[in-house]
Amino acid sequence: MAQSINMINDLTPINENWKTKLRIIRLLEVPKYNNPNVVDSIELVLVDEKGSRIQASIRKTIMQRFSNMVKEGSCRIIVKFGLISNMEILAN
Repeated sequence: MAQSINMINDLTPINENWKTKLRIIRLLEVPKYNNPNVVDSIELVLVDEKGSRIQASIRKTIMQRFSNMVKEGSCRIIVKFGLISNMEILAN
């Protein structure tokens, strides 16, 4: 059975078995703090078909695997990913 597409407003950190269809509306390569010539992560702003937006990060550890798949303006189906709230990031 095919998994249905989830909208951004349906996503929660509890599950990691999501499937979304999103457009990359902004892409930024973030340089390493002490070496601006090295990309440390890729930051994305994504939008679903209802206009809801979410920020995503591709960490350096997996960047090589995904960097050729992300291009500003492109649409992607993204599956099996995790979420954390901004409040969790601020607490650490």
